[in-house]
Amino acid sequence: MKYQATLTLASLALAVSLLAGCGPTSSQTSASGSGLLAPVAAPADHVSAGIAGNATSGSEYLSDAEVKQIALKDAGLEESAVTFLKVRLDYDNGRAEYDVEFYSGTTEYDYEIDAVSGQILSVDRDIESYTPAAGTASNSGTAASGDIGEAAAKQAALSHAGLSESDVTFVKVERDYDDGRLVYEVEFYHGTNEYDYEIAASDGSILSYDYDAESYTSPKSSGASVTAEQAKQLAFSHAGVNEADVRALEMDTDHDDGRTVYEFEWKVGRTEYSCEIDASTGAVVSFEKEVD
Repeated sequence: MKYQATLTLASLALAVSLLAGCGPTSSQTSASGSGLLAPVAAPADHVSAGIAGNATSGSEYLSDAEVKQIALKDAGLEESAVTFLKVRLDYDNGRAEYDVEFYSGTTEYDYEIDAVSGQILSVDRDIESYTPAAGTASNSGTAASGDIGEAAAKQAALSHAGLSESDVTFVKVERDYDDGRLVYEVEFYHGTNEYDYEIAASDGSILSYDYDAESYTSPKSSGASVTAEQAKQLAFSHAGVNEADVRALEMDTDHDDGRTVYEFEWKVGRTEYSCEIDASTGAVVSFEKEVD
């Protein structure tokens, strides 16, 4: 009997010990006294590389409001007349830029704007729906055919761009059908800037346009051709590499959008580079680098 009582007391002591071991330890108890682990706070200084805020956080970048006004001024619209879809800070080809997108009526506008200088890098405007007006007269005297002709289509694009024909180099002016309507596709260059237009053949209205600043500054002020050696040095300088460190260099020439370009590819360490240089101006047309 005494032996059985001793076993019972021992069993009770073991159960109490096990229950005590299941409680929270001092290292697991939060400052509030609960038994839950305290969450780990995210570092306060965490920002994405290359996108370190905007003007509102004290950096050199323009604010959202400033870039919206730049886009609206270029489009000739008031903020009350548009619906904004996005104003987003991004990083592209080594520079910070804003992507701005908005609607006015059935027209969609897309802008890329340099986040520091406010320079418009590209513009894209698209009319989402199109209903031709009945009996629209042609301004070229060919109302019956509904076709204004190439010359009028060119002039419509030039007038919108604020340029004269002597200022530009035309790449193409061709007639096409898009969504069941006759259009003219007009493409030309002014300096290092590329313009693409889609013009309604019926009345010369602008259905869409695209503007791209191919480079910020041209390293050559004259129109003299750039040699392959000069182009190579321009590519290395743009990439910030020394020729002595370069290996597996490949060079080729190509015609892109009506102009001649030098194409370079090379490696430095584990990084692979590619660069295109305009053979006439020495401007950097495109640049990429990738770490293997």
